Amino acid sequence: MKYKVLRNTVAAGRVRRMGSLVELDDAEARTLMQMGRVAPHAEEQPMEDRSIGFSEETKPRRRGRPKKVDG
Repeated sequence: MKYKVLRNTVAAGRVRRMGSLVELDDAEARTLMQMGRVAPHAEEQPMEDRSIGFSEETKPRRRGRPKKVDG
């Protein structure tokens, strides 16, 4: 399983930098997670573009506040 390194540490016999992804065995990963050094990394799904079919012409107009009347 892949883990994200939260702090600089030694994992799998090598120095690992913060932010890198590493593949660890269960025992070492459990130990490093207890120390707060790594966290499980879930693969991020690509963002879906849900705005298909809309165009700039259908975009609502922005309107300002009405002017104050002196009186």
